[in-house]
Amino acid sequence: MPIFRLITCLLWMTLFIIPALAGEKEISLSDLEDKGVSLQDLNPSNVEARSYDNPANRTLISGYLVTSFRNTDNGFPDAFGNETVFGADPAGTQEFGFNKLAFGINKRFSEYAWIAGALEITTHIEGGETQIETELDIGNINLMAPIGNGLIVTLGKFNSPVSFEQEDAPFLLQATQSLTYQFASPVKMTGLMLTYPFSINLEARLIGFNGWQVDGDNNDAKSLAFQLGYAPVYWVNTKFSYIVGAELDDNSRDLRQVFDLAATLNPGNWLIGLEAAYGREENQSLVNPGDHAEWLSGQITLHYDFVKYFGLTGRYSFLADFDGRADIEAAHRQKRTMNEVTFAPVFHISPDFLGYLGMGMIPQSQHLISGIDVRFEYRYDWVNETGPNTIFEDKAGNPVNNRHSFIVELVARF
Repeated sequence: MPIFRLITCLLWMTLFIIPALAGEKEISLSDLEDKGVSLQDLNPSNVEARSYDNPANRTLISGYLVTSFRNTDNGFPDAFGNETVFGADPAGTQEFGFNKLAFGINKRFSEYAWIAGALEITTHIEGGETQIETELDIGNINLMAPIGNGLIVTLGKFNSPVSFEQEDAPFLLQATQSLTYQFASPVKMTGLMLTYPFSINLEARLIGFNGWQVDGDNNDAKSLAFQLGYAPVYWVNTKFSYIVGAELDDNSRDLRQVFDLAATLNPGNWLIGLEAAYGREENQSLVNPGDHAEWLSGQITLHYDFVKYFGLTGRYSFLADFDGRADIEAAHRQKRTMNEVTFAPVFHISPDFLGYLGMGMIPQSQHLISGIDVRFEYRYDWVNETGPNTIFEDKAGNPVNNRHSFIVELVARF
């Protein structure tokens, strides 16, 4: 099966990359000027690791804002907003934008109880006019039951722990996100999450939730996710996730299953992200009606911090949709393979603390987070597809199979 070939390649890449980079000099915490509070506190599953001996630290308000200039040659026929992670801009976009304002509150009551909430205000273009949307991005109550090492119970809406990538802009290594992040796993979950740390480097997570990217349920079924996280050494984090549930509107019978393997490596000044995902949806093949729809996705991200003020990111990701998957909203259903490569230098204007990737108790991979990041991104997308329609079109409305994008993005956190 394709997933096993991809996982084998992923493991071989890991074995070759680790020895090559293990000797790099690390930027230590002592190199940083200000040990500021991390915006990752908006992530409820990381709050338990903080010290709350000082009552003044028990309530935290933080957030970030994003501004940008975007230039694209080709684009989407029915563009649905510049705030989307795939960058669904129309052809010929050349505009400045105030894209997002996010702010949240985290209240710690004790070592066994805390709450987290966050709002996002985003803008997008619809019919040539700017539309403003406000969303409850995070909202949950967290309790720790005194069972063994502590069973963490999270109830509400939270970021999905599946992918290597994070959603919030200060924790990204470039301006846009990969095809694997958007299409191969859920970004948000609303439901119940149980997290149990067996040790400092091994944890398990069980989640029951309404469905992918939905606050309320879109059918009579619920979805389940199981995840096992393992950190064999402090600079290597791995997690395997299995997700199953009926995800189509008003359809509680046809199950979607996803197997996802993600690894984050942090040798020296490098940060390396690897991810492979295989998905199958029952009775949803457009190519062979009545058969299952299958897809395969993967990404590799390489980031290097030359000095604490400057880093460089390169990424490749793909999504091979073998059967015309039902719910890729940006495109007509048909067999296609989407690819992208991204090159993004980033300037840390005030690199005042180390940020963390991932959720949970196990050692987290670190990378420099700045009070203000300036990112210059070049991205090239191309699509191999068979069918009467294409994802992209040029300014004249003609179908094309590629897109060039250039983005200048400023991200400021507070």
